[in-house]
Amino acid sequence: MVEINLLPQQYRTQSEPSAWRFAMYALAPLTVAAILIPEVVTATRVGDLNKQIDALNGDVAALTPAKAEYDRLMAEKRDLDQVTSIATQLKATKTYWINDLAAFSSQLPSAAGVAVKSMTMRPMEPSALTTLQQSGIYLGKNVVREIDVTGVASSQQAVVNFLRTFESDPGFGVNFKTLQSDQTSNEYSFTATVGVVAPTASATPADPSAPAGTPQAPPAAPAGSVPDTSGPTSSVPSGQGGRDVN
Repeated sequence: MVEINLLPQQYRTQSEPSAWRFAMYALAPLTVAAILIPEVVTATRVGDLNKQIDALNGDVAALTPAKAEYDRLMAEKRDLDQVTSIATQLKATKTYWINDLAAFSSQLPSAAGVAVKSMTMRPMEPSALTTLQQSGIYLGKNVVREIDVTGVASSQQAVVNFLRTFESDPGFGVNFKTLQSDQTSNEYSFTATVGVVAPTASATPADPSAPAGTPQAPPAAPAGSVPDTSGPTSSVPSGQGGRDVN
Protein backbone atom coordinates (compact mmCIF):
# COMPACT_ATOMS: atom_id res chain seq x y z
CA MET A 1 0.00 0.00 0.00
CA VAL A 2 1.24 3.46 -0.89
CA GLU A 3 0.54 6.34 1.46
CA ILE A 4 0.21 9.78 -0.05
CA ASN A 5 0.32 12.92 2.08
CA LEU A 6 -2.28 15.24 0.62
CA LEU A 7 -1.76 18.01 3.15
CA PRO A 8 -0.46 21.32 1.95
CA GLN A 9 3.26 21.92 2.23
CA GLN A 10 2.96 24.21 5.19
CA TYR A 11 1.10 21.60 7.16
CA ARG A 12 3.32 18.75 6.47
CA THR A 13 5.61 17.50 9.32
CA GLN A 14 9.30 18.37 8.79
CA SER A 15 11.59 15.32 9.16
CA GLU A 16 14.79 15.65 11.29
CA PRO A 17 18.23 15.09 9.66
CA SER A 18 19.51 11.52 10.15
CA ALA A 19 22.42 10.60 12.46
CA TRP A 20 24.47 9.41 9.48
CA ARG A 21 24.64 12.92 8.16
CA PHE A 22 26.23 14.24 11.37
CA ALA A 23 28.60 11.31 11.37
CA MET A 24 29.78 12.16 7.88
CA TYR A 25 30.39 15.77 8.89
CA ALA A 26 32.46 14.66 11.90
CA LEU A 27 34.38 12.01 9.92
CA ALA A 28 35.87 14.50 7.46
CA PRO A 29 38.19 16.33 9.92
CA LEU A 30 39.14 13.06 11.55
CA THR A 31 40.19 11.68 8.21
CA VAL A 32 42.25 14.78 7.47
CA ALA A 33 43.90 14.57 10.90
CA ALA A 34 44.66 10.88 10.44
CA ILE A 35 46.42 11.66 7.19
CA LEU A 36 48.27 14.78 8.24
CA ILE A 37 49.53 13.69 11.68
CA PRO A 38 51.60 10.68 10.39
CA GLU A 39 52.94 12.87 7.58
CA VAL A 40 54.07 15.51 10.08
CA VAL A 41 55.62 12.87 12.38
CA THR A 42 57.37 11.20 9.46
CA ALA A 43 58.68 14.50 8.15
CA THR A 44 59.99 15.40 11.61
CA ARG A 45 61.66 12.02 11.95
CA VAL A 46 63.21 12.30 8.49
CA GLY A 47 64.54 15.74 9.37
CA ASP A 48 66.11 14.42 12.58
CA LEU A 49 67.69 11.50 10.70
CA ASN A 50 69.08 13.85 8.06
CA LYS A 51 70.63 15.96 10.80
CA GLN A 52 72.20 12.83 12.33
CA ILE A 53 73.51 11.76 8.92
CA ASP A 54 75.04 15.18 8.38
CA ALA A 55 76.68 14.99 11.81
CA LEU A 56 78.04 11.51 11.12
CA ASN A 57 79.33 12.57 7.71
CA GLY A 58 81.14 15.40 9.44
CA ASP A 59 82.70 12.95 11.90
CA VAL A 60 83.75 10.68 9.02
CA ALA A 61 85.36 13.60 7.21
CA ALA A 62 87.17 14.60 10.40
CA LEU A 63 88.39 11.04 11.09
CA THR A 64 89.44 10.24 7.49
CA PRO A 65 93.07 11.43 7.98
CA ALA A 66 93.32 9.47 11.22
CA LYS A 67 91.91 6.36 9.51
CA ALA A 68 94.44 6.68 6.69
CA GLU A 69 97.25 6.99 9.23
CA TYR A 70 95.92 3.96 11.11
CA ASP A 71 95.83 1.88 7.92
CA ARG A 72 99.39 2.94 7.10
CA LEU A 73 100.62 2.00 10.56
CA MET A 74 98.85 -1.36 10.44
CA ALA A 75 100.45 -2.15 7.07
CA GLU A 76 103.85 -1.17 8.47
CA LYS A 77 103.21 -3.36 11.52
CA ARG A 78 102.43 -6.37 9.30
CA ASP A 79 105.66 -5.83 7.37
CA LEU A 80 107.65 -5.52 10.60
CA ASP A 81 106.01 -8.65 12.01
CA GLN A 82 107.11 -10.60 8.94
CA VAL A 83 110.66 -9.27 9.20
CA THR A 84 110.75 -10.00 12.94
CA SER A 85 109.46 -13.53 12.38
CA ILE A 86 112.16 -14.25 9.80
CA ALA A 87 114.83 -12.70 12.01
CA THR A 88 113.70 -14.81 14.95
CA GLN A 89 113.87 -17.99 12.89
CA LEU A 90 117.35 -17.12 11.61
CA LYS A 91 118.55 -16.27 15.10
CA ALA A 92 117.26 -19.58 16.45
CA THR A 93 119.08 -21.62 13.80
CA LYS A 94 122.18 -19.60 12.91
CA THR A 95 125.71 -20.60 13.68
CA TYR A 96 128.83 -18.60 13.01
CA TRP A 97 131.27 -19.95 10.44
CA ILE A 98 134.17 -18.28 12.21
CA ASN A 99 133.15 -19.97 15.48
CA ASP A 100 132.99 -23.34 13.76
CA LEU A 101 136.43 -22.82 12.25
CA ALA A 102 137.84 -21.67 15.60
CA ALA A 103 136.36 -24.70 17.40
CA PHE A 104 137.79 -27.02 14.74
CA SER A 105 141.21 -25.40 14.89
CA SER A 106 141.31 -25.58 18.67
CA GLN A 107 141.27 -29.39 18.46
CA LEU A 108 144.27 -29.63 16.15
CA PRO A 109 147.06 -29.30 18.77
CA SER A 110 145.68 -32.30 20.66
CA ALA A 111 146.32 -34.55 17.63
CA ALA A 112 150.11 -34.80 17.48
CA GLY A 113 151.75 -36.16 14.34
CA VAL A 114 149.05 -34.89 11.96
CA ALA A 115 149.31 -32.03 9.48
CA VAL A 116 146.19 -30.76 7.72
CA LYS A 117 146.94 -29.92 4.11
CA SER A 118 143.54 -28.55 3.04
CA MET A 119 140.05 -28.12 4.36
CA THR A 120 136.74 -27.08 2.79
CA MET A 121 133.66 -26.00 4.73
CA ARG A 122 130.16 -26.26 3.30
CA PRO A 123 126.59 -26.28 4.66
CA MET A 124 124.83 -29.58 5.22
CA GLU A 125 121.42 -30.04 3.63
CA PRO A 126 118.81 -31.78 5.83
CA SER A 127 118.09 -34.35 3.11
CA ALA A 128 121.80 -35.21 2.81
CA LEU A 129 122.08 -35.54 6.60
CA THR A 130 119.14 -37.95 6.64
CA THR A 131 120.78 -40.09 3.97
CA LEU A 132 124.09 -40.20 5.88
CA GLN A 133 122.37 -41.07 9.16
CA GLN A 134 120.55 -43.92 7.44
CA SER A 135 124.02 -45.18 6.49
CA GLY A 136 125.20 -45.00 10.11
CA ILE A 137 127.05 -41.66 9.87
CA TYR A 138 126.42 -38.74 12.26
CA LEU A 139 123.92 -40.81 14.22
CA GLY A 140 122.08 -38.70 16.79
CA LYS A 141 123.85 -35.49 15.74
CA ASN A 142 122.23 -32.50 14.05
CA VAL A 143 125.07 -31.63 11.69
CA VAL A 144 124.64 -28.27 9.96
CA ARG A 145 128.07 -27.94 8.29
CA GLU A 146 130.76 -30.26 6.99
CA ILE A 147 134.50 -29.71 6.85
CA ASP A 148 136.31 -31.82 4.25
CA VAL A 149 139.84 -32.44 5.50
CA THR A 150 142.88 -33.83 3.73
CA GLY A 151 146.17 -34.27 5.53
CA VAL A 152 149.22 -36.35 6.25
CA ALA A 153 150.19 -38.20 9.42
CA SER A 154 153.30 -39.81 10.76
CA SER A 155 151.44 -43.03 11.65
CA GLN A 156 148.08 -44.72 11.44
CA GLN A 157 147.57 -44.25 15.15
CA ALA A 158 148.07 -40.50 14.72
CA VAL A 159 145.18 -40.45 12.24
CA VAL A 160 143.04 -42.47 14.66
CA ASN A 161 143.80 -40.06 17.50
CA PHE A 162 143.07 -37.10 15.27
CA LEU A 163 139.64 -38.37 14.23
CA ARG A 164 138.81 -39.63 17.71
CA THR A 165 139.40 -36.12 19.08
CA PHE A 166 136.50 -34.80 16.98
CA GLU A 167 134.26 -37.83 17.32
CA SER A 168 134.49 -37.65 21.11
CA ASP A 169 133.42 -34.01 21.08
CA PRO A 170 129.58 -33.66 21.14
CA GLY A 171 129.94 -30.61 18.91
CA PHE A 172 131.36 -32.65 16.03
CA GLY A 173 130.79 -35.81 14.05
CA VAL A 174 133.26 -37.78 11.90
CA ASN A 175 132.91 -39.40 8.51
CA PHE A 176 136.21 -41.24 7.92
CA LYS A 177 136.95 -41.87 4.25
CA THR A 178 140.42 -42.97 3.10
CA LEU A 179 143.93 -43.68 4.42
CA GLN A 180 146.86 -44.37 2.13
CA SER A 181 150.50 -45.14 2.91
CA ASP A 182 153.38 -43.42 1.09
CA GLN A 183 156.25 -45.91 0.99
CA THR A 184 158.73 -43.22 0.00
CA SER A 185 158.13 -40.79 2.86
CA ASN A 186 156.73 -43.34 5.32
CA GLU A 187 153.77 -41.03 5.85
CA TYR A 188 150.05 -41.62 5.61
CA SER A 189 147.68 -39.50 3.56
CA PHE A 190 144.08 -39.44 4.73
CA THR A 191 140.77 -37.82 3.91
CA ALA A 192 137.84 -37.37 6.23
CA THR A 193 134.82 -35.14 6.79
CA VAL A 194 134.16 -33.50 10.15
CA GLY A 195 130.55 -32.52 10.76
CA VAL A 196 129.74 -29.44 12.86
CA VAL A 197 126.75 -30.02 15.14
CA ALA A 198 124.21 -27.22 15.62
CA PRO A 199 124.14 -25.71 19.12
CA THR A 200 121.26 -26.75 21.34
CA ALA A 201 118.29 -24.43 21.87
CA SER A 202 119.52 -23.54 25.37
CA ALA A 203 122.99 -22.62 24.18
CA THR A 204 123.76 -18.97 23.50
CA PRO A 205 125.62 -18.32 20.23
CA ALA A 206 129.14 -17.15 20.91
CA ASP A 207 130.42 -13.82 19.80
CA PRO A 208 132.33 -14.40 16.53
CA SER A 209 134.87 -11.80 17.56
CA ALA A 210 135.71 -13.62 20.83
CA PRO A 211 138.80 -15.87 20.82
CA ALA A 212 138.29 -19.60 20.92
CA GLY A 213 138.49 -21.07 24.41
CA THR A 214 140.73 -23.88 25.53
CA PRO A 215 139.14 -27.22 24.57
CA GLN A 216 138.18 -29.57 27.35
CA ALA A 217 139.57 -33.06 27.53
CA PRO A 218 137.37 -35.27 25.31
CA PRO A 219 135.58 -38.25 26.87
CA ALA A 220 136.30 -41.78 25.85
CA ALA A 221 135.46 -42.52 22.24
CA PRO A 222 132.52 -44.83 21.44
CA ALA A 223 133.58 -48.34 20.67
CA GLY A 224 133.96 -49.10 17.00
CA SER A 225 133.57 -45.49 15.87
CA VAL A 226 137.17 -45.03 14.70
CA PRO A 227 139.34 -48.02 13.74
CA ASP A 228 142.23 -48.74 16.08
CA THR A 229 145.35 -49.50 14.09
CA SER A 230 147.90 -49.56 16.90
CA GLY A 231 149.04 -53.05 15.90
CA PRO A 232 151.39 -53.74 12.97
CA THR A 233 149.28 -53.81 9.86
CA SER A 234 149.58 -52.59 6.32
CA SER A 235 146.00 -51.43 5.94
CA VAL A 236 143.30 -49.68 7.93
CA PRO A 237 139.73 -51.06 8.06
CA SER A 238 137.26 -48.65 6.56
CA GLY A 239 135.38 -46.54 9.11
CA GLN A 240 132.15 -44.74 8.60
CA GLY A 241 131.95 -44.23 4.91
CA GLY A 242 135.62 -45.22 4.56
CA ARG A 243 137.52 -47.37 2.08
CA ASP A 244 140.37 -49.86 2.43
CA VAL A 245 143.89 -48.60 2.10
CA ASN A 246 145.31 -49.02 -1.37
